[in-house]
Amino acid sequence: MKQALLFLFFFAFSLSVAWSQTSFSERLALKPMNNKEKVDLQIFPNPATDYISVTKNEVVREVTVFNLVGRQMKHFDAVDGEKYYVGDLPRGMYLVQLLDDDSQIITTQRVNKR
Repeated sequence: MKQALLFLFFFAFSLSVAWSQTSFSERLALKPMNNKEKVDLQIFPNPATDYISVTKNEVVREVTVFNLVGRQMKHFDAVDGEKYYVGDLPRGMYLVQLLDDDSQIITTQRVNKR
């Protein structure tokens, strides 16, 4: 009986851990777009101080900045040639996620804010 309860406990625990990791991974996935050609995008400058920019593109519609815990810190509607202000963020590492028209993740890149 103890073994069965122990097994159920570990099984439930592993499911909860797997679910929490999957949901976070899906939100910050480091994978290219689905069913679309691969687009080479860069976020610059890196390290950033006050502003970040994205290489010229016609695919990106949203730029979202997350801290390393996964909390959304900034969100911008993408405009070609636009600079995005990040000067008010504390120093540290951030994940910048680029999304397309369908809110699908194009890419996620790490940016150092100084």
